[in-house]
Amino acid sequence: MEVLLFSDNPKLRLAFKVRGAFRLRSLGWKDFQREIAVPSVPTLCYLDLATLPPGRLASCLRLIRARPQLSYGLVDRRGQQRDVARLFQEGAADYVDREALLAGVTAKRLLRVVSFLRTRRSEVPVGLPGGVGGRLLPSGTDWSEVTPEREYTFCLLFIELDGREEMEKKYGVKNLGIALASFRAFLESAVKPAHGRLWIWTGFGGIVLFPFSGADCPALGCLFRLVLFRHLYDVEESQFPNFLSYRLAMMIGNLTYTQANVGSVVSDSLNSVFHLGQEFAKPGQFCLTDEVLRFGHPALKEYFLEAGHFEGRRILRMRMPRHRRD
Repeated sequence: MEVLLFSDNPKLRLAFKVRGAFRLRSLGWKDFQREIAVPSVPTLCYLDLATLPPGRLASCLRLIRARPQLSYGLVDRRGQQRDVARLFQEGAADYVDREALLAGVTAKRLLRVVSFLRTRRSEVPVGLPGGVGGRLLPSGTDWSEVTPEREYTFCLLFIELDGREEMEKKYGVKNLGIALASFRAFLESAVKPAHGRLWIWTGFGGIVLFPFSGADCPALGCLFRLVLFRHLYDVEESQFPNFLSYRLAMMIGNLTYTQANVGSVVSDSLNSVFHLGQEFAKPGQFCLTDEVLRFGHPALKEYFLEAGHFEGRRILRMRMPRHRRD
């Protein structure tokens, strides 16, 4: 998850001791509107009330709440907010007062924030389309029936390489760029047989859309091969010096298909598949909603196990092959 700290105090960044799955960026208030305009991944925004221009808080929160991929916390080292409970009732995910700031905003604290957000979202299950609990708007068996700027039902795939932070430290900008370009080409080639399109690219992964007819989900077979053949890519094509690990998450949902300004698309389904991939799936796992499995080839069902519930949905994960060592 990306963490954005908005403050005109450069020293405030030192209190955020984040690592692992969290990537921190410290920005000034002049960057606020630009940075939140087109979020491509779930993002937690921390707003420093001490440097926020007077009268701006309400408008900033309105902009954040209008974007499902954004959550927010408030940094209030001067104790300006008296009714903290009301802040959470109105949508805040965290409140950092002076004492908490001195203790440091750690990765452990951020994991608690993510857990809190997950619990809050699961209290209001999000409906799925058509035969799975919502409005079915078939996008067809291929892209011939899809018109830009119209809403359709798709199979959405989230994919992201594990170990991003380690790669950025070890590989060097040029080598990493070459390796990531190779991985992107591999992904686009792998999803093509099921008419998959890489719709959002975040640098280390992204979102692939597959047309959904409402009758079946051939994309599941395509993803099955993507999991099983990853080591062939490692050996034959990969530009990375080590074996790759990546997380996959798939669900069925509705969104407005566009070919431009993809980051501005507001979609509960897009938001949910990011959450499923980044907050639920563990490194190396392939998780999906039971609706995807229901529309997939019957022979594939025995390869999936119960993984629990997330945001009101039943989730399954793929059983990974065990490699015997002689």
